[in-house]
This record gives sequence, structure tokens and C-alpha cells, in this order.
Amino acid sequence: MIRATIILLSLVTPTLASAQSAGQWRGPEHIWGASCGYCHDEGVGPQLRGRKLPAELIPPVVRQGLPGMPSFHPSEIDERELASLARWITRSPAPARAAAK
Repeated sequence: MIRATIILLSLVTPTLASAQSAGQWRGPEHIWGASCGYCHDEGVGPQLRGRKLPAELIPPVVRQGLPGMPSFHPSEIDERELASLARWITRSPAPARAAAK
């Protein structure tokens, strides 16, 4: 069941990201809500917000992807947007649901 979920999400998530093109995002919250939060706020991927991850570690993972996580190319999110997203993730508190656990 978990494997099927990961496969399904790996097929769906790139579609969500490609709905926007680089330079068309309305800010890091928009990027998170349209792409990242789909997995990272729902327990599919690890919780990132509230962990104070170093912002410089986030872009390489976003660009290269991981098993179960797609890579996001500069045509989907440009360097400026990605840097802004990384800073936002680093500074964001954990969601209330995650903090309560």
C-alpha cells in the first residue's frame, strides 16, 4: 500500500509543479501550497517546516529529487524562487498538526 501511494504521488506531484512555470509563482507560500505541502504536510514526505534546516541544503535536494520525491527543474522554479522557498522553509514554524504530535 505504501509503495503504491509513493508511486501515485510521484506521478501526481510533478503535474502539480508544472501547473506553474518559473517566474509565475506568487511567493514561497504559493510554491509550498501548490507543490511541497502536498506531501510534506501530509506525512508522505518528512516534515520540513519547524526543523530550522539550513537554507543552503534545500535547493540541491529540490533540484536532484530523492526516491519518492521528484526533481524540480529551473523551468518549474527558478533560482530566485527556490532560494526564497528555502529561506521560508527554514524560518517557518511547524504546522500546528505536526507540533501537537
